Amino acid sequence: MRMARRSRAEIEALLANTKLAGTDLAHSRSNNLQHIHRLVNGDPGVTLGIDLIHDHLEASPMQPQQVLELIAGITCCSKDLDQVEGGGYISPSSTYEGLRQAAMALRGAVEQQATILFASGHPRNMTQAYEELAGWLRSRGCEVVTDSPVGITHEELTLALDGSVYVVTRDGAPAHTHDYQPMQELLRRIGPVGIAVADHGFAGATLNLGIPTVCVMDTNDPGVEVAAALGAPVTVVPLNDNSPGEVVREIAGIIIELAEGFDR
Repeated sequence: MRMARRSRAEIEALLANTKLAGTDLAHSRSNNLQHIHRLVNGDPGVTLGIDLIHDHLEASPMQPQQVLELIAGITCCSKDLDQVEGGGYISPSSTYEGLRQAAMALRGAVEQQATILFASGHPRNMTQAYEELAGWLRSRGCEVVTDSPVGITHEELTLALDGSVYVVTRDGAPAHTHDYQPMQELLRRIGPVGIAVADHGFAGATLNLGIPTVCVMDTNDPGVEVAAALGAPVTVVPLNDNSPGEVVREIAGIIIELAEGFDR
């Protein structure tokens, strides 16, 4: 017997209770503001190497207040640059809406039988959720990209495939990264992809090729929302991506539940 779908209120409560959204998240308010200042100065660790952002900054420099207002528009955090105390904030309602949009994007991928790529710069936190989504998409007839990344390196990082998810390793261990270069090289090799579920620099690389991308955005990842505002084909999911992997995995179940529940 099919289980009843959870209500929006139930899902939002789960997001807040697990600290996937809500108050006092992993990154401090001061850290979030520092990343905004880094973005307006063109730091590729924060722009994620997204060409749209760099082109825009060159043509029309952005001010920190502009970027903060964009971020506040999706997370509902304070728009006051002088507020530097406390932790990061993401409205559970905003996370729910992002997950709903992600579900719509992946439901569309199923309907189109699209080829899908998964990649994460947060391998210890995101891969369980991505793997569950990959399994669901395969069960619905989609092809998940698993081409070999052998030989792709950048500085101390090596691109690797962890199950269905591309990650980078350092000295053989999964590593956190914002770099876009390893995924950029893989995409040169494998050619067109229908849609990506990716974060950090991996999303930067897919967006630079115009690949529709579902991307989580933590409170100190302003490049994702700036890219969206500039017209990148990105579905933004505001989320505390520093939560433990077994907690982040909750989003896979929510996305699948929502995708399965859309009217056919």
